[in-house]
Amino acid sequence: MSYNENTKLTQILSEYPWLEEELPKRYPELKAMDNPAARFMLKRMTVKDASKLSKIPAEKLLAKLESVIAEHEGK
Repeated sequence: MSYNENTKLTQILSEYPWLEEELPKRYPELKAMDNPAARFMLKRMTVKDASKLSKIPAEKLLAKLESVIAEHEGK
């Protein structure tokens, strides 16, 4: 897994579709992504865009994504 701030969220979600539900549950600051307008926009959003929306620095958002994915894959 090698993502950066320019990676499209659709690329990540196509590999890990369960993230769309899991991330807002774990991180309240990502709840903004859990609404109809945001879901529509996800198709064009990059990690950098999600970072701005959630007010989480892109590096931290990537670290959170990696952490959740690693934990899920370790089950």
